Amino acid sequence: MHYIDTHAHVFSHDVDFADKARYTPQYTVTVEDYIQQLDDNGFDKGVLIQPSFLGTDNRYMLAAIAAYPERLKGVAVVDKDIDTVALQQLNEQGIIGARLNLFGKPCPDLTEPSWQRFLERIAQLGWQVEIHATPDYLLQLLPALKAYDVDVVIDHFGRFDPKKGVQDADYQQVLALLDPAQHWVKVSAYYRLGDDNGIQNATQALALLRAYGMDQRLVWGSDWPHTQHDIGFAKALATLKTIVNDAALVTQILTVNNAALFHFTDETCYAAH
Repeated sequence: MHYIDTHAHVFSHDVDFADKARYTPQYTVTVEDYIQQLDDNGFDKGVLIQPSFLGTDNRYMLAAIAAYPERLKGVAVVDKDIDTVALQQLNEQGIIGARLNLFGKPCPDLTEPSWQRFLERIAQLGWQVEIHATPDYLLQLLPALKAYDVDVVIDHFGRFDPKKGVQDADYQQVLALLDPAQHWVKVSAYYRLGDDNGIQNATQALALLRAYGMDQRLVWGSDWPHTQHDIGFAKALATLKTIVNDAALVTQILTVNNAALFHFTDETCYAAH
């Protein structure tokens, strides 16, 4: 089975950014740049995640997947009113999930009819729902998603407040809601949990996730190219190993867990690391 990176971005700075984008990059990262990162670090497969600043315009990511269809899949951002035909087209183009990136946005009411129709379509396709949001939003979203037969992926440890750390009351409630039958957590982007104490916060969060029985539901992504942070793929991977501090679990996360969530099924030998 392959080593898999489940969270990376490709984009061009020479495009129309989404209205009210919180951040707009002044540089371009191509799919060839990303494939080189995979090759340099011994990874065979990757999952591209639509960045917030491109909104629902998934064309750049779709072109990247089309260039390397045997190596890449994607998670798109789409409007909740998208029709079934358009969703099926995305499915055929290698998209396997929908991302709700809710930073800077109001928390949606998933019990509204339009959201219910959307989530039913997602479930019919077998897609995952990936949520990038803070714990107070997760407390509203996770119970509503229990009604659907979908994998729910929580980005970047659950993005708790770096100053409050894992003792954040909302985060503690999120942990108590976790259900290994539905939920997955990306143990990624530790640097988004605090510039100075990100590793410490991530390590503490990882210990709690394990205590809640989530070992088989932990996945990792590089978050390359780490927008607004100077990290690098190799450093992100090395820090994962430090945070987990368990070589067998690291291998499980990078191979078995990542493959299960993203439906990579090729049976090959592990890459040498």
